[in-house]
Amino acid sequence: MDKELILMYARRSRYTPADWHSTMHSHYFTEVMLVTEGVGELQLTDRALPLRPGTGVVVNPYVLHTERSSKKAPLAYIVFGVDRMRLADMQAEALDVVSFRDEHNALRPLLDFMVNEYAARPTDSAIVLNHMVTAVMTVIARDRWQMVPADSAQIPRDAQVLKDYLDAHFKEHMTLEDLSFVLHLDKFHLIKIFKESFGDTPMNYVLTRRLAESMSLLRTTDYAIGQIAEIAGFDSQSYFNQVFKAKVNLSPSLYRHLAHASAHALQET
Repeated sequence: MDKELILMYARRSRYTPADWHSTMHSHYFTEVMLVTEGVGELQLTDRALPLRPGTGVVVNPYVLHTERSSKKAPLAYIVFGVDRMRLADMQAEALDVVSFRDEHNALRPLLDFMVNEYAARPTDSAIVLNHMVTAVMTVIARDRWQMVPADSAQIPRDAQVLKDYLDAHFKEHMTLEDLSFVLHLDKFHLIKIFKESFGDTPMNYVLTRRLAESMSLLRTTDYAIGQIAEIAGFDSQSYFNQVFKAKVNLSPSLYRHLAHASAHALQET
C-alpha cells in the first residue's frame, strides 16, 4: 500500500433490542470490528462466524453481512470503517471476511484511542486518525494478509448506478437485456464495468442478493419455502431449492432448522 488509509468512523456499539436491526447490508469501504463483551455471530450469505471477546473481523467492501447477538450476554464491540483498502490473501486473491484475535489485548488501547479521538475531534484529528488506522490495519494484516488498494473514488458512475438499481430491484424478474434497456447502456459494457468494480457479474450479484434475502426470511419468519422463493425473486420453488443447495450446501428446510437451533443456542448463552 502506497497510500495512507482514510478512517471513515470509529465508535463503540452495544446490543439493545429496541434499536438493533439485524438486516443484511454492505458498505463501499472496509469495516472492522473487535468484540469487547458478550457473544454473537457475524452472519454472511453462506456462513456464520462466532463472535467472542477478543475476536476481530474485517469485512471487505460490498460483502453482505449482519450481526446477531445473544440476549443473555449482549454483544458489544468497537467498530471502524476504513477507505482505500481491502484485504487479500498472500497471493492477492480476493477475500470476503477474515477473522483475527487481539492477542495479549494489544489492539484494544489503540482502538479506544481512535474512538475517543474521533468523538472529540481535536485539532488535526483527521491527520492523527488516518495515521492511526493505517498502523492498526498494518498490525492486523502483517504476515497473514495483504492490504490492496480499493479506492471508492475509482468506481465508475455507470457501475454505481447499476449496483444501486440492482439493490433496489433484485427481487424483480430481470435479464441483462432488461438492464441494458432501463439504464440505456450496452449489456457487455454493464458486465465489464460491474466485474471490474465489484468483482462479480450483475446477474450473479442479483442471485447473491436473492439468496441473502431468502436466508433472512428463513431465519426470521415462518413463511412457507415456496412463499420465500417468490418473495426473494426466484422463478420457482424448485429452482430456488436447486440454487440454494448449490450455493449454501444445505436445503432451505435444513438451513432453517439449523438457523433456528443456532439462534436458540445463542439466546441460551
